[in-house]
Order: sequence, then C-alpha cells, then structure tokens
Amino acid sequence: MEPKMHFDMVVEQLQEQSDMVKTITVFGATGHQGGAVARALAADTANFTVRGITRDVQQEVKVDELKAAGVTVIQCDLDDVNSIRMALNNADGCFIVTYTDFSEDDCIKKEIQRGKNIADACRMAGVPHVLYSTQPHTTRVKGIEARHLVAKAEIEELLAGLPLTCFLVPCYYENLFDLLKPRQIDDCGNFVLEIPMGETPLDLVSVEDVGQVARTVFLNKNPFLNKTLSLCGEKLTIREIAAQLTHYLRPYVFKDKPITVNDYKKQGKPWSVDFGNMFEYFVRKDQRYQLQHTKELYPYVQSLAQWIEKNRDKLFSTYSGNSQQQM
Repeated sequence: MEPKMHFDMVVEQLQEQSDMVKTITVFGATGHQGGAVARALAADTANFTVRGITRDVQQEVKVDELKAAGVTVIQCDLDDVNSIRMALNNADGCFIVTYTDFSEDDCIKKEIQRGKNIADACRMAGVPHVLYSTQPHTTRVKGIEARHLVAKAEIEELLAGLPLTCFLVPCYYENLFDLLKPRQIDDCGNFVLEIPMGETPLDLVSVEDVGQVARTVFLNKNPFLNKTLSLCGEKLTIREIAAQLTHYLRPYVFKDKPITVNDYKKQGKPWSVDFGNMFEYFVRKDQRYQLQHTKELYPYVQSLAQWIEKNRDKLFSTYSGNSQQQM
C-alpha cells in the first residue's frame, strides 16, 4: 500500500453521491471504531444501508444503540469463513477492524486467523471495496513488540490483492473513558494521567470523525484504492491533555504523572506490556498520523477541546464513578 494519499483535486470529488444505495458490512460494530463507522454510514440513508457484525448479540446496550441508529445487527462467527461469507452476501463494501482480546489464550494468533478468515470470505464474496483499519508493524520497524499493532499489520498483508483502502488510526479521544482513563488519587477530585510519552506529543482522534472519513471513502472509492490514509484529530503532550481536561471538567483537576515504560509494563493488566511497548514505539518513531490530510477529508474533525466539551456530562459521570485509588 502507498504510505499516504495525494489529495490534489480530490476534494472536488468528495461531494459525489452514489447513484444507488450501497450495502456496507461493518465488522467490529460493537466496538469504538466499528460502531462509529456503522453509525456514520447509517445516518446517510440516501447512500447506505449498514449491516453491523458482532460475535455476540447479547451485548444488549451496544446492540440496541446500533439498531436505534438504523444499523441491521447480525451475529457472525469469525472462526467460520462460511458464516462471514453469508454476512458479506451482496455487500458493496465492508469495513474491517479487528479486536485484540487480551483475556484469550493465544489472542494474537486468534486475531490474525480471524483476519485471514475475513480476507478469505471477502475474496469468496467478491466484495468490491474493502476498508481496513491497520497499524504499523512495530517489530519490523523498530524491533518493538506491540502485539496488538503487529497483528493488524500482518492482517493487512493477508488482504493483499483485494480492492483495498487502509486507515491508520491513532489512539482515540474515547479511550479517555477506558484505556487512557485518568486515575483518581484522593477524594478531592484530583486525577493523574499515567501515560509513558514524556514530552512527545500523542496523536489522537475521535472515532466519530473516523466514521465520517469512512463515509467519504465509501462514497468515492476510486481515488482511495490501494492507499493508506493516516488519520489524526490533534497532537498533544500528556501535560496538554491534562490541562484541557482540567479546563473543561472543573472542579476536577488532572495532572501528568510521569511514568517510565518499564513501570507502565508492571501495572499487571493483560495489555500492560503491549501498550507499554506501543508508547515506546510512539516515542522512538515519528508518528505517521496526518492531521492536515484528515481535515481535507473531513473539515469538521474535532480537536480534543471540542470533544471534551461535547462529552462533558459523560466524562463527569465516568470519573465521578472512579473508585478512589491512593498513590
């Protein structure tokens, strides 16, 4: 895949409308990124109908949210190529984001195999356009094993030969609800962000904006075939992220608590080592995420400040429920 897109004269094409409604199958629809893509496409009823694929329709809250957004939710066994093939029947395109379930034994092997199954099913179904959320192969580039990123890079290779567009997506603003969630250190509303980036800016984006870029790409297939689009909403140091959280979520106060990669890896969570390696990679290797290119594809891409203000009530609710953890 080419590392980035040349955007000259492409903007004029972004307002094109499909001459018929396209059916798009979205894998990972109950996750952050897949859900955002499914909702963005489903909101454009003039151009898309959306099948949201999940391994478990019993995730009632997420499934109900998708259905309310106009998404047809389908249960699919990603370990069964024929099940995937049926979900792709007569689809005009599909969006693929794979999930690393660190709670599973051999989670990386399973993720890659499921990616291969999807790739095989896309070939069997003759899917006209595949949009895949990839990541850098950190082991090959820097000798750093962030397995969840490596798995996605290797799945991209399995998709070779398909009519393919790739997204390269950084951490999400929405991760401030979970993986990047600040830790409460007392009962006075003080929180710390423990992310081992030092003074290196972290690239971030809202998944809702990823969904809008996906809509643009599915509406305008040809300019984006065999391209990798590097997406970004903003580049901020951890100190700057903490300052913006403090500004919009007072009386809560957020601070950057410096932490080494080694200490981060010792936190004992299933993903601690891999995420520690990911942050080390981000510090040691220039991040490829392109803010200007993202704005050309979707001029309304949100800054972190805009996203925090928009999600202020939900963030307050999330952090007020944080169990107190003493330093």
